[in-house]
Formats: sequence, structure tokens, C-alpha cells
Amino acid sequence: MDRAGKKVRDISYHSPKTGGMVVVHSEAARAYSKYLEERPEVASYEACKPLDGTRLNSVQKTDIRGEYFKAQWTSDFCIRFADGTTGVRELVSASDLTRRAEVEKLELSRRYWAALGVQDWKIVIAGK
Repeated sequence: MDRAGKKVRDISYHSPKTGGMVVVHSEAARAYSKYLEERPEVASYEACKPLDGTRLNSVQKTDIRGEYFKAQWTSDFCIRFADGTTGVRELVSASDLTRRAEVEKLELSRRYWAALGVQDWKIVIAGK
């Protein structure tokens, strides 16, 4: 999960599953999108999915910094599976999992998507 509008290097490519161009912000995200392209159970996906600020403010705030609720965030991947279900994947490096700030962002994402009824929310440990 990243702040929307954060200055990063964009990696753009054509995706057969989405039927158009996809933009990701890291080599790890590009590698994961290649994995999604190969998976038969994945019907389509959206990279850098924006979180709705209004809905974000209704998420339980316990143990998450208040300033995080004032920022615009994006989830790494929102996936539509062939069976009609939705899943969310957040990419993180193993070393970042030791940082409280990163854990808070991941928990914010998990709570947000759970409030929208998404039960298939997972962390993907990404290489550098």
C-alpha cells in the first residue's frame, strides 16, 4: 500500500487480462503482475487501486496513526477471480514488516477492505 501521488518510477505495460495498459511502481509489482497474468483463476486485476477517502474515515482507528486517515492511499492489487470473488494483495518486503509504520498501513488496508466485504486480503512478501 502506498500514498497516492507519491513520486515513484512508473512501469507501464499492456495486460491481456485487463485489456489495456497497467502502471505499477516497482519491479516487485511488475513481477507479481506477471504472476497474475499467468494464473487461470484470475479474470482481471487493477494495480494501484485507490481507497475511497470517505469510506476510509469510517474504518476503526485503534492503533493506527490519525494522520494515515487524512492521506489518499492505493492498494497494490485488487483482483477479480473467475468465480466472481474479489481479492486484494499488498506487496511488502520482509524487512519492512519490522517497521511499525508499515504494519499500520497494512492493517489500515485490511480493515478498509474487510469493511467492504473483501475476505480474501493477503500480504505478498516481495523481493527487492
